[in-house]
Amino acid sequence: MLDVRVSEGMEPEALVGFVERLAGSGRGGPAVRAATTRIVADLRDGRPPAGLRTLSGALGSPAPPRPGAEGPETLAGVVAAESLVVLSDTEPDELARALADLTGYGMRILLTGASPERLTAVRGALPESVAGRVVDRLPALPAPELRRLRRLLATVGADRSVRDGQELPPESAVPAPADVAGCCARAARTVAGADDGEARIVPGLLRDLDADRRAAVTQVARCVLDKLATLDRTPDAERLRDVVGRLVHSGLHAEFESLQGLAARQRDDRAGLAETGPRVEPVEALPEGGAETIRAYLDFLDGGGRSRSYFRPQEQKDAEPLLRAFRVDGEIPQDYDQVLAVAHHLHLARRDDEIARLCSVLGLPIPRTAQDLPALTEALDMVAAAARSVGAIRHDVLFLQQDSPVSVPDLAAAERVSRAIVDYDEHGDPAEAADELERLAAACESAVPAGSAAPEHAAAVAALRAHDPVAYEDALGELGRARREVADRAELGRLLGELGGTHRDLADAWVADAARGVPGFGLLRVARSDDLLRALPPADSADLVVVLGAAALQADGLLLTAAAPRMLAVVGDEPRAGSSGTTLLEVLNQASARFLRGTGTATGTGQPGGTEQPGGTDTPAGGEQPGTPATVAVPAVPPEVSVPAQAGPAKAGPVDESPAPAVPTPRSASAPAGAQDEDRRPSTPSAMAPAAREAARGGSGE
Repeated sequence: MLDVRVSEGMEPEALVGFVERLAGSGRGGPAVRAATTRIVADLRDGRPPAGLRTLSGALGSPAPPRPGAEGPETLAGVVAAESLVVLSDTEPDELARALADLTGYGMRILLTGASPERLTAVRGALPESVAGRVVDRLPALPAPELRRLRRLLATVGADRSVRDGQELPPESAVPAPADVAGCCARAARTVAGADDGEARIVPGLLRDLDADRRAAVTQVARCVLDKLATLDRTPDAERLRDVVGRLVHSGLHAEFESLQGLAARQRDDRAGLAETGPRVEPVEALPEGGAETIRAYLDFLDGGGRSRSYFRPQEQKDAEPLLRAFRVDGEIPQDYDQVLAVAHHLHLARRDDEIARLCSVLGLPIPRTAQDLPALTEALDMVAAAARSVGAIRHDVLFLQQDSPVSVPDLAAAERVSRAIVDYDEHGDPAEAADELERLAAACESAVPAGSAAPEHAAAVAALRAHDPVAYEDALGELGRARREVADRAELGRLLGELGGTHRDLADAWVADAARGVPGFGLLRVARSDDLLRALPPADSADLVVVLGAAALQADGLLLTAAAPRMLAVVGDEPRAGSSGTTLLEVLNQASARFLRGTGTATGTGQPGGTEQPGGTDTPAGGEQPGTPATVAVPAVPPEVSVPAQAGPAKAGPVDESPAPAVPTPRSASAPAGAQDEDRRPSTPSAMAPAAREAARGGSGE
């Protein structure tokens, strides 16, 4: 008895030895030799067939625990969960119905066997509805494109006519969301204070100005806002703003200019006197006219007169009593420099009085000490600058357009107009932005002929006209999905054309399945086992190989596991294989294959439904008599394992029970595609398409 186990793990050479032992355990022949050569080449190139790896791994591992079924198990459910299944007690028509169901769930099935009569019987029992899925050769499409075709049929195949008569705009005709959001923000902007009055018409006037003139007006407006902002940062902002307004509109220029000049001179004179001049202190108040008398005495001295001790001139006599009211550096003034210091002191005092009067007239705070003069002069300079700027903006705005003058009656109006001008320069005209949105909507709408716009396109145009950037971005998302739908439909048409060039009936059957909502798109190829072994299909071409007459096959029939990741061995009334070699069923039993009796219920795990008896007859397990319904589970007793643990006599040595490395479960037809196909997954139908889809179905009478 030949040992076919793989005890060396999943190394390529170990698998090569496994394949060679399988091939040497049967009848041999050209077909087996061709399959062996092909499989060995694939193994040494690093492409081990999934079904063969599963079989070899199962032979070296203990049977996995299987959960108990809550109800009768169907063939479809077992095949989906198990990679190795043995099916017995089934008629050709029952097997044909089960295979038809499996193709409806997307299984690509290879139906094979050594007996052409058995193949013809099952093929003839297939339902008429799946005749188009039966092929004599597998499609020539590469496996990735075939997967892509089946995915597209599952997602868009049922709605291929939804977008008939629709056109989508080119991407160049659709504005960018950022541009639309900016236009919508500008169109919705309002400038504080510019929504009524004279500032409301300023944007319309600026729109028609040439660039240089508009830049000059904008510069003046910025200057106005800057000067007024400077005033607002001072403690007496309200008073200074009032002075600016009165200067611009009330004609107090003379008083303001006089105060500005006096304050500046007084600041400088007081500062100079504090640094270098004598210190003058009044000790008593002067009588009325005393300052003029002292000034007259100083003029006398300046004219060449001299002070005398005897025969004093009249000017001296009049001034000396008054000079005693002052102390110059602590002394009574007597000489010329001291009289000059007193006269200068009186002059500054008169200027203080005039400054106080003018401040009262203008409504400004009166300086109390010399230290208040710098702040006063600075405030007056700021007021003068603001007044000049406001006057300039009044003049420029008044003559922006000869037929549309804009008057600026007060300071508040000047500020509103200035803000409107600066806002126009920085953000543009809201009305102009609204016009731009309308232009974009019209251009987007005219990108496709009238009456052929898709609902996503119409939604984008409506969002532009509604100035709604959020709705526009949502519509663009739907439009992108619609483009992907159209691209998927075009690709689907191309792939169906390529498939229909070689398999017209299969392409038509899959299209009909998509229209009916069949969950998968499978096929069934019928071929003799020798033909299949001579030309094994490429990897990922099939999901299940169904072997008829499996009880008559030796272990070399297991080379068929290289054709698909799953094997269903169907046992009929064929003569059983002789026990001189290792049979296919014995190896599957050692690999803990799932055994089913009929297509409706599993009879056990890891053993056939009945023990094989010498002479080629079966005795049902548990004493079951022929005629037991296929839907009833029958207890099964595992047979004696006829495959020895190692090569040679059965008692040649201890059994090597070390488990083989775990083998990943082969990918089924419903498994996700590889990473290389992730970026090509079919598009999600647009959320705006169902209405059109329902209308199309309603119109077709569905």
